[in-house]
Amino acid sequence: MSIRVARPWLVASGLALGLVTLLPLPARAWVDVHVAGDDVRVDVNKDGSARVEHKITLRVSGGPLKSIDLKGIDADAVPEPDGYVVPARDAATNSLASASPVSTEMLPPPSRPREDGAPNPSAMRIRFDADKGLSRGVFVVFVRYRTELFRRGLVRRDGSMARLRWSGLVWEDGFDSARATFVLPAGPTEPRPDEAAAAEDPSSESAAPPSVLSTIRRGAGKDELELLRPYAPKGEPVSWLVRFDARALDVTAPRAEPAPASAPGPAALAPDRRLFVLIGGGVAFVLYALLVALKSREVERAARAAGAEPRPLIPAPLFVRATGAGLALVAGLALQLALPTGTAGALLVALAAALAAFRAPRWIRASSLRGPGTWLPVTEEEAFSRAARPRGALLDVSTRAGKALFALGLGLLGVGVWFVSRTSMYHAELFAYDVVALLALFCTGRLAELPPDPVASAAPLLRDVAKRVRKATKKAGEEVRIVPRFRVPEGSAKADELRLAVVPRSPLPGFAGLEVGVVLTPAAGSTLRSPEVLLRVTSGTACEEATSAITRQGRSQRGKRPTERAITLVPRLPTAWMTADLVTRLVGLLREGRKAAEERSGIRRSAQVVAASEDGRAA
Repeated sequence: MSIRVARPWLVASGLALGLVTLLPLPARAWVDVHVAGDDVRVDVNKDGSARVEHKITLRVSGGPLKSIDLKGIDADAVPEPDGYVVPARDAATNSLASASPVSTEMLPPPSRPREDGAPNPSAMRIRFDADKGLSRGVFVVFVRYRTELFRRGLVRRDGSMARLRWSGLVWEDGFDSARATFVLPAGPTEPRPDEAAAAEDPSSESAAPPSVLSTIRRGAGKDELELLRPYAPKGEPVSWLVRFDARALDVTAPRAEPAPASAPGPAALAPDRRLFVLIGGGVAFVLYALLVALKSREVERAARAAGAEPRPLIPAPLFVRATGAGLALVAGLALQLALPTGTAGALLVALAAALAAFRAPRWIRASSLRGPGTWLPVTEEEAFSRAARPRGALLDVSTRAGKALFALGLGLLGVGVWFVSRTSMYHAELFAYDVVALLALFCTGRLAELPPDPVASAAPLLRDVAKRVRKATKKAGEEVRIVPRFRVPEGSAKADELRLAVVPRSPLPGFAGLEVGVVLTPAAGSTLRSPEVLLRVTSGTACEEATSAITRQGRSQRGKRPTERAITLVPRLPTAWMTADLVTRLVGLLREGRKAAEERSGIRRSAQVVAASEDGRAA
C-alpha cells in the first residue's frame, strides 16, 4: 500500500538547512589561542567610579579567530566602543596603521553555578573582523569599560586611608609578569600595596602575595601605582590590594547613576531611532495579525470543502487569535531585546505561535453513512490520471506558493539574525529560535491533513495492483480483465470511490465478482490507505467450494442478493505487492476449481456414455 504521511522530517530538515545557511557560523578551522600577557590600567575617579583598560597579548595558531571571551570581568562593566586590535610589532612602536576595530558585548549570566557551588564569573565577548578574524601571529587587544568600585564595596574607608580590592580576569593559561597600574586621585599620603591585608589571610585566593613589586609616580592631580607580580595563576583571578589616602575621595559629590549591570544586549536606542523601532513594531503587529487571519480563512475554507472541521490549537474567535498573536509576537521580541534573559520573550513568541497553529482537522465524513450510488466502468487512463497539485493555499508548505513564501520568510529572518549578530550574538540566537512563529503559519493546517480525494488518493495504489495482477496472471497462463469503476452518488457529479473489478475469462459457476478497493482512515496528521479485496460468491456453488480455503480468513457478510455472500479479505501488509498476491491466489483458486469442475463434468459424461452403451447391448 502507498501510505502518504505528513513527512515532517522534510520540513524540519529544510528548516535546519535554511537556518544553518543563514546564520553566521563560527569558523570550522583549527584555532589555538594562548594568552601571553594582560596589562591592566585602572583609572579611579574621586566619586569611586573607574575606567579599566586591558592590554591583552594573544598568540594565535591556525585560525581565523573570530572571538574571545573575557571571564571574571566586573559584573557592572559598561564597554566603551573604542576597542581595537593591532599586531604586536605595531603595538611595540605605538603604530595604529594596521589596527582593526573590535566589538564587545556582555554575555548573559549562566543559570547554573559551578561545580563547587560558587556563581559563575561575568564574561564579556570580544568579536574581531566578521570576515577575516585573526590569523596566525601575535596580536595585542585594547578594550576599555567603566565600572563602579565604591558602590560595589570594592573601595572602603579604613580610618584616614582607603582600601581598594580589585580582581582581574580569569585565564585558562597562566602567564608571567602580571602588571596592573592604578591611577588614583592625588592625596597627602602616597598610595602603596596593601601587604598587611595579604599577611593577615595568606590562604585567601583574593589576597595579594607579598612578592609584589611596586613603582610609584606622583603627580599634581593623579598618583600612579604600578604593581608587578611574577606570574598569573592558571584558572584563578589576579587580585590586587591597594591602600591610598581617603581624603582624595569625594564620594558625596553628585555623580551620574550607574548603568544597568550585566544586561547583555545592544546599546540604548538613540532618540532618532525610537520612532523607527515603534513603526517597525507596528508593522510587525499588523503583518502577523493579518497573516494569522488569512491562514485561518484558508484552513476553514479548505476544511469545509473537504468535509472536515478545522480545529485551532487554541479555540478562540478569529479576531482574538489574530490580534493576540500579533501582540504576543511584538511583545516577545521587545522583551527579548530589553531583558537580560530571553525567557519571558520566548514564552510570548511561543504563545503567538500557539495562537496561529492548527491541529489536525476532524473528519466529518468518516463517521457518516453514504447514500446510494451508481457504479460506472471507466478506462484506466481516466481512472489512473495524475492528480492535480494542491493549489489555493498561500500559507502552506505543501503548495508551490507556500514553499516560495516560506523560503522568503526564512530568508528575511536570516537577514535579521545576521544584522542583530553584528551587535549581539545572544539576541541573534534568540531571533533564530523565533522561527516557530513561521512554522506555526506554514507547517500546521496543511492541505495534506485534510480528507483526501477518495479517487485520486486510491489511484496510485490501485494502478500498481493492476499492473502486478496482470503480470502475474499472464505468467501463470490465465487471462483476466481488469476494469476500473467509479461510484457516483445520487445527486452528485463527482465520484466518491474507485475500485478495480477483476474478471476471469471463464469464471466458475456462482462467481459474482472480485473487486479491489482502498479504505481511507484518518491518522495523526495524514491519511492511512488500507487496501481490501472483496469476493462475491453465490452460496452452495462450486465457486464457494473452490475458494473456501482462503475465504475462511476473511469477514463474511450478506451480499446484494439473498443468496449472495460478500467476503472481505485484507492483505497481511497494506502494500500493493501483498494485495496483488492475494488477488492472484484467488484467481488461481478459481482456475483450479474450474479445472476440477471440468474433470468432474468429463467423468460424468463418460459415465453417461458407458451406461448408454451398456443399455444398448442389453436391448
